[in-house]
Amino acid sequence: MTSNIRLRPIAGSELTAFAATATDPAHAAAVQRYAEDLLAKGAMRRDWCFLAERDGAPVGRIAFWTLPGAPAPSDIVLFDLPWSAPDAEAIGAAMLQQAAGLARVLGTGALGHVLDTPLQAPQWQAEPERRKALLTGQGFEICRETIRFEFDPGTPVPPQAGGLVFRSMAEVGEAAFRAATDRVTIGTLDRRIGDEDIFADVQELEHEPGWWELALAPDGTLVGLVMPAAAPSMATIGYVGVVPEQRGRGHVDALLARGTATLARIGRWPVRADTDTRNTPMANAFRRAGWRDFAIRTEFELALG
Repeated sequence: MTSNIRLRPIAGSELTAFAATATDPAHAAAVQRYAEDLLAKGAMRRDWCFLAERDGAPVGRIAFWTLPGAPAPSDIVLFDLPWSAPDAEAIGAAMLQQAAGLARVLGTGALGHVLDTPLQAPQWQAEPERRKALLTGQGFEICRETIRFEFDPGTPVPPQAGGLVFRSMAEVGEAAFRAATDRVTIGTLDRRIGDEDIFADVQELEHEPGWWELALAPDGTLVGLVMPAAAPSMATIGYVGVVPEQRGRGHVDALLARGTATLARIGRWPVRADTDTRNTPMANAFRRAGWRDFAIRTEFELALG
């Protein structure tokens, strides 16, 4: 019976219990450190961390995440349940249903969740196929799959080829940079970016105007742009793109080298990025630049209405 499964926000002293619930004991300390980091950065709140209880005993955990400063949750994180229990899927369904209701009350219009395979720190999402089935069974749709890349400390920064002139957003202004993002996303192979305002999306991440740069040919013609940024748990290439008429000429390598050098100079680790599994040219560019692919990420979304 799962009718007696109830989510409740954790008390101030329960973070350790939250991290340990439905967690491999070998990973509990890492989960707690991750939760503490998100709380300190404002990407998670204690009243957004929930224990799932049955008859007063904890059986699972789930939390909400958002970009720091946002008023409502955007995603589910740290979702886990007793996968060895005979009614594990029913427990998970009850948790997801209640979490969706809570997110709706908090003002969330669409609730996301990401699943990385193979098993990855810091969320340690075991049973990926069962998770996918559970999420889709509760109405979550798969909206994107990406290859995840990491640039390891100590990896040589790729050399920056000559021939392009770089101008930062601080120099050209926000309006010109926004117009350039509209041009480089034309014909994109990325399923998400084709439907969204990439400038607005990446602008929500921490950045400085000097980090974002346009690449121009010597005659001033726009070639592309690169947008390094920092998320709560990593530094990243928020977006890199080449205008359609300049594609196929190797310019993406120069842009990615430039963005990688900026991230290395900023010095925040880990440095990670994602590209759509359909975008083979971009994936190959990351590999040429010394980035290591380490996981496949499946992005889910539930429209709350």
